[in-house]
Amino acid sequence: MSGEETTRTRARTLDMAPAANNRTGSKPICPIKKIRDVLECANMVKKAQFCRKKTKRWPETAALISALIANCLAWPPRQVEALTNRSLTVSKADQAKGQPSVYAPPKISHHFRQFSRYISMSDGTKIAVEVYLPKGLKNGEKIPTMFEQSRYWRVIKPRFPLNHIYSKPLSLYRSEFLSHGYAWVVSDARGAGASFGDRPWELPPIDVSDSKTILDWIVAQPWSDGKIGLIGHSYSGNMAEFSLISRHPAVKGAAVLSSAFDLYSDVLRPGGLPLQPFIDQWTSLNQHFDSNKLPKNLSFLRPLVSGMKNVDGDTDHRLLNEALMQHESNSKLNTNKINFRDDVVFSADVKHTATHEICLAMLKDWNGNQVAAPGVDLSSPSSYWRKIDACGVPIYAGAGWLDGGNANAAIKRFINYSTPGTKLILGPWDHNFINISPFTRGGFSRFRIDREMLKFFDHYLKGVSSLDADQPVHYYTLGKEQWRSSKTWPPSSDPELFYLSDRHLLQSSPPDSGGALHYSVDAKTGSGHHGRWDCLLGNILLDPYPDRKEQDKLLLVLQSPALKAAMTTSGSPGAKLYIKANAADCSLFVYLEDVWPDGSVHYVTEGEVLCGNRFNSTAQPAYRSTAPVRTFLRADYCPLDPGKVTEIDLQLLPISYQFKKGHKIRLAIAGQDKDHFQQPSFTETARDFTVMYGSIYPSQIVLPVEFD
Repeated sequence: MSGEETTRTRARTLDMAPAANNRTGSKPICPIKKIRDVLECANMVKKAQFCRKKTKRWPETAALISALIANCLAWPPRQVEALTNRSLTVSKADQAKGQPSVYAPPKISHHFRQFSRYISMSDGTKIAVEVYLPKGLKNGEKIPTMFEQSRYWRVIKPRFPLNHIYSKPLSLYRSEFLSHGYAWVVSDARGAGASFGDRPWELPPIDVSDSKTILDWIVAQPWSDGKIGLIGHSYSGNMAEFSLISRHPAVKGAAVLSSAFDLYSDVLRPGGLPLQPFIDQWTSLNQHFDSNKLPKNLSFLRPLVSGMKNVDGDTDHRLLNEALMQHESNSKLNTNKINFRDDVVFSADVKHTATHEICLAMLKDWNGNQVAAPGVDLSSPSSYWRKIDACGVPIYAGAGWLDGGNANAAIKRFINYSTPGTKLILGPWDHNFINISPFTRGGFSRFRIDREMLKFFDHYLKGVSSLDADQPVHYYTLGKEQWRSSKTWPPSSDPELFYLSDRHLLQSSPPDSGGALHYSVDAKTGSGHHGRWDCLLGNILLDPYPDRKEQDKLLLVLQSPALKAAMTTSGSPGAKLYIKANAADCSLFVYLEDVWPDGSVHYVTEGEVLCGNRFNSTAQPAYRSTAPVRTFLRADYCPLDPGKVTEIDLQLLPISYQFKKGHKIRLAIAGQDKDHFQQPSFTETARDFTVMYGSIYPSQIVLPVEFD
């Protein structure tokens, strides 16, 4: 659910990815200087291509480009310095070297033609569609098509002089597919961009109906060979996923990247805790985009970008302005009353538009008369996975390790979608496909995700045997800096247990005697603004989770002795903690960290839970998962008994990471993350709690250790 539906990639400084906020406390940036810097950046990128060919000094060139781009986008100096240092001092890159198989077929065309039009939906609503076709198509030649739906702007409209450099901005995906003989069609969703209509809530079922109408239109075009691939990143990934519900016969494959699967637990309430800062910012972003305005974190681009592209023929913007007026009826996402998965999301005071009534009728057809009963799940792909799986289309699911909760979402897709050919890829990326591994060069990932997608769709849309050498699962191991493959997720592993003990140690066997570790929640405790939850709106992680040594002084910390041999954990680590809280509930944050020999502390992964959300062993799981999951239903919530010990089990977000010889494994425990999560309003959470350990209360962390 980010402000950009396609991958941010090399030198795409002018695409519509929401960038990081300006430096806190810095002076306003002069628009003239900003234009000059961006133009200089574009020239630097062109010069760098020549420099790379002639000198082979790509790390130095990349460092210069990174520093210049960072300056243009006003990224914090410390992050720029960290990125530059990584680019200059680390020789390894994160590209694939045979696993998954490298795919680089020759380009068919280097040019394209572009046009747009409105297509009328079944209720008469006009949807804006942009069409890209490779130039040089012969009369009667038919080609496959990629279809993408955008919640934001299908195409941006640059101002002078930017329009002379990037007159027709493309995402990396569109460019790569067009050059290899595909048509590309992208639409503005109903109630968004240049399309008419309104959005009664986010991910409404009418998007499924609209996509089917557009798919029918594509198949009827003279250049279409009747084969279509669906693709989307973030919100548009969910739209591609929902499009499968219609079971359109032309769709032969789908790619869903960096997208939530279970909206409640993946993005709205991870662990039952409100991810409120993200929700508030995302809501504001939508309101700006829907009124043809740049969001606040893109305000510096106003001298360069005039807004969304109007449809061809609408020269006076009359139709665009009419569409924008209809967007004013879009509902505003309000999660203040959502504490549990089944809380009602409809507000009684919301005006029911014609679109709203159509959506209600569709939901009744899908779910019966209990329309509001599913709560948040009304719009969650996890509620419709059986309908999606029944379409029989292979799905490529993917995300980055620090891509919010989307790596776990991609895994759940792979586990639940059973069509042969379904694939999973997990890489060293944030939400924007920035390389986040501290062991390799920083900046944009060297892994060609665009070619990986081309390989997948060439197989299913063109009949090329491009996947024969690949396993169903590919994942990148941080620290080992290696792509690996597996037939299943998680890969084969053995559990390695580390028990909490006295002197704040993690040890391999339960301690002989029991004890307690007391912790008072510090109001200043947070995980910073350079982590997995910050990149969901497009903010770049130049230096993710910088040395956490100082932050950990505010947490309850335990760590192991120095490892005598390297240890690789691949999967979802688990924690079992016996806690005693001084309130009716407790917000629990658990961080897995790597302590390097120089004393620096590096984030690996995390898990969080509002402890009153209990497991229900008698409930039928809503979908398949790698471990038991909480229902997060109101009926299964049970307050803690203050002063009594409660066993809390939680699963940390998945990761593949190698702890090197001589490093130490650290467990850091907190009671809040002020930078990303609000405390729930319906209960009182503990300001003090105790973690018990010993043979009676064997608090522990479990790492799935992979066979090397």
